[in-house]
Amino acid sequence: MQWYYAVKGQQQDPIEQDELFSLARSGKLTGNDLVWNSTLGNQWVKASTIPGLFTQAGATESGAPPPVSEWSAQAQFKSVASNRDLMADARAALSGNWGLAIGGVLVYFLVAVVLAVIPYLGSVVSFIITGPLMLGWNLFFLMLARRQPGSVGMIFDGFKQFGTGFLAYLLMALLIIAWALPGIIVIIVMAVLSFKPILGGTLPPAGMMMILVPLMILAMIPAMIAQFRYSMTYFVINDTPGIGPMDAIQRSSQMMRGNKWKLFCLQCRFIGWSFLCLFTFGIGFLWLVPYMMTSKAAFYEELSKGHLDV
Repeated sequence: MQWYYAVKGQQQDPIEQDELFSLARSGKLTGNDLVWNSTLGNQWVKASTIPGLFTQAGATESGAPPPVSEWSAQAQFKSVASNRDLMADARAALSGNWGLAIGGVLVYFLVAVVLAVIPYLGSVVSFIITGPLMLGWNLFFLMLARRQPGSVGMIFDGFKQFGTGFLAYLLMALLIIAWALPGIIVIIVMAVLSFKPILGGTLPPAGMMMILVPLMILAMIPAMIAQFRYSMTYFVINDTPGIGPMDAIQRSSQMMRGNKWKLFCLQCRFIGWSFLCLFTFGIGFLWLVPYMMTSKAAFYEELSKGHLDV
């Protein structure tokens, strides 16, 4: 994303976001200087109003570095607001922005559908672009949660960090598979041993099926926990210019330490709504998906501000 900025009233040439953060880090850009990009409409804003520009870029208005604990590996994160409050905050953020949010969902679903109907090649392309697309998808709802101007086109902003988005998606997929692998191996072994004879193709006895089904469920638990552990990764990348994919994954793991259950409970609150949407032939999901994603973004926003120094 390109940014325009004005120092002491003098407009400068457009620069990339990484360069803007570098200027803030060096002290050449202060909080009173004006900045603008295409998501801000017709209004220039003070640089100090851009979230993370000075705290996460590693600089303050005086050029001094932020406290080391801001990014300390020992820092703990605590979500104080209740899930009910986070959902109320999401509804407030979406008020007056439902058209934009639904437009974003339609664009995202359209891309998914187009790729799904293309045989073979669609699957390959989907694997390649899912990471960058998810990066822009999360940015879109993060801007909504922050009440900042946005556009449907932001969904494709993740392609500006294509390598980071793709590698983050690939690494998370491999890590989640690794967590599920021991359980999968146990299930395969149990299934093979249950066939009598092994090459006879007979179905496993009912007793063995009663063992295999709970094992399959238990095998998925580590993978589900891993998904919650890495769930903040795309938000972290969007908020931290220049961060590598593995560092973002580790940062997400740090943020979610002790907070995975709360996010799980937050998502469970939408199960009933999901069933109701089925009776609308899926149309209700155009409203439910923005509600869910904005609530998740509000969870991240509240969590990122709630770190405790240790």
